[in-house]
Amino acid sequence: MSTQKLALIAAFAVLSGAPLAVSAEIIHPADTEKGYVSHPDHANPRPRAEVRAELEAAMKSPRWDFWARLGAPMPATSTGPGKSRDQVRNEAVAANRAGLIPRGELSY
Repeated sequence: MSTQKLALIAAFAVLSGAPLAVSAEIIHPADTEKGYVSHPDHANPRPRAEVRAELEAAMKSPRWDFWARLGAPMPATSTGPGKSRDQVRNEAVAANRAGLIPRGELSY
């Protein structure tokens, strides 16, 4: 294989990973007057060790293989008793009156 082909393959490998590196950042380039758009929700304040520990704990679950094959996240375990329909409706009405829910299909 020639040096030119190796250089082309290396350049392609580096450039194909560039969009992935940019998507992990808070600021992304954009075609606007400002030149960028900010996504603060892309920042991950949790340390890598904590995320790895959580992943290892999830992988020990007996249903891990099933959900991993589907490519879906594992369902969250229940943290306590659920709420009644009336409790949820009353919370939604209170949140709407407090201005926490935007007007639209969720407003009562």
